[in-house]
Parts: sequence; structure tokens; C-alpha cells
Amino acid sequence: MPPHLLTPLTADGVRWHYHPDDERDADVIAATCAVLAELVDTAWQTVKAGAADNRTADPALHRLMVNLHIEGLDVTADGCTFSLYVASRGAHDLLHARTGERMTAALTAETHVQLRVADCASRLRWTRGIHCHERSPEPVPPDPDAVRTARERLEDVIAGRRAADDGPEAASLRLLLVLRHRLGIYAGALWDGHPEGVFTLRCGPDDARRLIALGIPASPRLDGGVGVTVAFTLTDQECHTFADALAAEQ
Repeated sequence: MPPHLLTPLTADGVRWHYHPDDERDADVIAATCAVLAELVDTAWQTVKAGAADNRTADPALHRLMVNLHIEGLDVTADGCTFSLYVASRGAHDLLHARTGERMTAALTAETHVQLRVADCASRLRWTRGIHCHERSPEPVPPDPDAVRTARERLEDVIAGRRAADDGPEAASLRLLLVLRHRLGIYAGALWDGHPEGVFTLRCGPDDARRLIALGIPASPRLDGGVGVTVAFTLTDQECHTFADALAAEQ
């Protein structure tokens, strides 16, 4: 790669995948990416200089470091994954062997951030210029038999022929499934610490009116929080009874 293209890692090269759909903390994420870029780039230069000083005792690590360049960094819940430009075929072999493990261990120790080399999509032995980065998983088509089995199990649970769960929340979980798949009501739920019962169902006003019309065995009340939310508190037996009634509705 031409020397003028070997730019240091910057915040623009750090891709955030930890909460990719969360834009509420965009400024914090941008600042975090900038800090990570500086940490990793500084550690890279430190490890590379150390490998050069120790080239006689450890020629493999030195050879690896001089044939690599960081193109980017992918941040996930499991740590940070390098996107690398590998200048030679031999360096690519070293990268995915013990030498690459020693390199990432040294970089992790320098940054105190969990770093790893991507499980490279290519094991082709090109002469040079290998872009080694994380491969996006290929979509797997659904198994028709598995889909049919899952749908049949869901219908068994809704109809009461099978338990939704073996735990104390089985009745309320079944009620949530009935509401979602028979009525299209995606209700929130709260199980812990409520003094009036074992399960609190939360939904919007329109869905609450539908549930009242269907005879939900609980009184509505306005719930605090963002927007208007209506809450119903039901016992375990009330969940069973109401789920049975809804499952029988056509």
C-alpha cells in the first residue's frame, strides 16, 4: 500500500455496533469512538516499535506488524474487532496463527480493551493486498418444517393444550401470546413487586378499551411514565380465565 494511504486510525474508522439503533447518545458514542481510536492507534505504534526493537528474538511478530495496517475498528458487545489491510500472503498466515494471537494480546494489554482479529472471510492465498475484516453473516433461509412446528406449538399454547412455561409466570405469558397473536395487542408487562397482584398488563388507551369490551377481569388505571398508559393488574387465575376466553374467540 502506498505510504500516503497509511493514515492513522481516527474516530471515523471506528464503527459502533453495540447499540446500532440507539441514537439518543450520539455525542457520547462519537466521543467514545474518538477515545478508542486514539487508544488503539497509540497502542499499535507502541507494539510495533517494540516488535522492531525485538526483531532478532521474535522475527515473526516484527514481520507481521510491518505488513499490517489498521483500516477500521468494529465495536460490539463482545469487544473490538480489527479491520486490517494485510500486505502479503505470509503475513496473512501469521495473522491467523499464534503470532496474531500474541499481537492482539499485547494490544489488549496496552489499551485495556478487548481486541481481536476478524474471522476473515477469505482463506485464499492471494499474493498481496488482503483486506481482512469481519464477514457479515449470510442470511439462512428458514426451515419450513421448523416454522410449521413453531406455529403449531404457539397454537397449542394459545389454545391451552400446552403450557407457555413451567414457571410461576406461565399464565401471564400465555395471556400475552394470546393478546399478540389473536388480537394484535402488543402489551407491556410487569411481574415484580406489585402489591395488588402477580401481573400488571400495560397498554395504550385504544387497546385498553378493546380489553374492557372483551371483559378483562381487572379495573383500568392510568399508569405513570411517558405518554398515556393504562394498566390492569391480574392474578394468576384471572390470567388463565381471560386467556381461555380470548383463545375461544373467533
